[in-house]
Amino acid sequence: MEEVAMALTVREAATRFDRFQRAATELLIQAFAVPAVRRGMVGTALISLGGLSPAFLPDNSPWWKVLGLFRQYAWLWPGIGTVAALTGVLLVMDAWLKLRPRSGAPKVDFLAVLGLWSLPMLLAPPIFSHDSYAYAAEGYMLHTGLNPYEMGAGMLQNRWGEQVVETWRFTRAPYGPLSLQLSHLVVDASGLSPYWSSALGMRLLAIAGILAAALTVPSLARRLGVDPRSALWFGLVNPLVIAHLVGGAHNDAVMIGFVALALHAAVRRRFLLGCVLVAAAGAIKIPGILAIVPVALFAWPVLRPASGWWLRLWQAAWRVAVGTLVMVLAFTLITLASMPNGQGWGWLLAINVPGMVSTPSPPTMIGDLARLALNAMGEHVAALGAVRVARQIGMVLMVLTILYLLAKQGPKQPMKFLVLGWVALILGSPALHPWYFTWPATWFAFVRPSLRLVRIASWGSIALLSYSSVSFSWRNDALALGIAAAAVIAWVILSHDRRHFVERADGATAPPGRTRAEPEREKVGAVDD
Repeated sequence: MEEVAMALTVREAATRFDRFQRAATELLIQAFAVPAVRRGMVGTALISLGGLSPAFLPDNSPWWKVLGLFRQYAWLWPGIGTVAALTGVLLVMDAWLKLRPRSGAPKVDFLAVLGLWSLPMLLAPPIFSHDSYAYAAEGYMLHTGLNPYEMGAGMLQNRWGEQVVETWRFTRAPYGPLSLQLSHLVVDASGLSPYWSSALGMRLLAIAGILAAALTVPSLARRLGVDPRSALWFGLVNPLVIAHLVGGAHNDAVMIGFVALALHAAVRRRFLLGCVLVAAAGAIKIPGILAIVPVALFAWPVLRPASGWWLRLWQAAWRVAVGTLVMVLAFTLITLASMPNGQGWGWLLAINVPGMVSTPSPPTMIGDLARLALNAMGEHVAALGAVRVARQIGMVLMVLTILYLLAKQGPKQPMKFLVLGWVALILGSPALHPWYFTWPATWFAFVRPSLRLVRIASWGSIALLSYSSVSFSWRNDALALGIAAAAVIAWVILSHDRRHFVERADGATAPPGRTRAEPEREKVGAVDD
């Protein structure tokens, strides 16, 4: 009887898988039939081709052997790669805006779009960042018994260390203990291949995080009264997410995946599981711990909400406090579990590593301007500490802003707190990179933004990816191409903005060249009645 029952179970599982396979194939075919989807797929293929240029390709990459077959055209390759990547960015942006859920837009399954647009990047080298090479080197350090929290990957003095960009080659790992353990797992699973663990292995890990978010966002959106299509369009099919989390294979995607799973558990009243998953997100990257606020409040709802603001704040505060305690205990267990490998709490000593280089964060830019002004006035001693003081002020303002948002938005709109809290953290931190904005972007639709705010956020996503494109061009000694491409992108997107982003009250798209301010009361994220 047991053998018969097992055979029936296996047969039922095979039938379900067959149905899933047929349904997935049909959705992919339907999505591929949409011109905008094909255009975006060509775009990601071109971005991947651009990744073969010198900008972010290590000197010891195996791709140089392939490119060596075209040695006589080597002087042209940086320019060709730059043009390919910039053209790809433009195509993806154009396709993304054409697919925005609205009246008259093509109906397409965004999960299928995400799969099709990610596919060309699967085997390509990481682009717009060197970080995944550092992840792999840190994983290999654990394999050899070295502690990435005590020394840099350059101490390896082999291919693993050499493929890490010089800026980070001798710095300690700033990531959480779970991030390093996953990197170790990827390195072992890749057969100790420096390139394939960095490109394919870390990218598959990032895609797993994105997939976790993609599968949970629709159901979470429906439970919270948000349009699932709008949530997927802005949060996961966003070119910023595709280019940086898939293309760049950043571990931010894994953090986002754990946050998505935590929220998914929370709306189903699974308090402990949600808090543990938030701890896992924080053990990848520390900003993930902000998700404890919506997780605690969703998982432990109040049966009789108070009427006064102070009472509502108290009701929220003690639930968040209990959730934070559970999260800290889970985080401690994760950290202790990593101690046999010599890691433990070493990440605390490396938490300032990202700020060791100058990035376009507001505090750093203000500090640089103050330094220039003080030097011009002859105050050279004061100028030496200008950036440090500006960053300290930025950190204080960041903490105060997050506390204000916690009191103002946390009790009634926890998802709004999460999104705005991450924005405050990003803008107030000493270091800022474009892919940091993928954290709030994933959950942007959950704040129920007006059409005007969606418009602004879309322009922001495009501006951030344009910045990455210009930086990419500069690294390929083709800055003029990057600036020209940014101008073309602005012109094309402005054309989109006039044709597709401004809608009349009846929902129809405004004619080309005619704009009309949309009513503020229109909420893009709201579910249609």
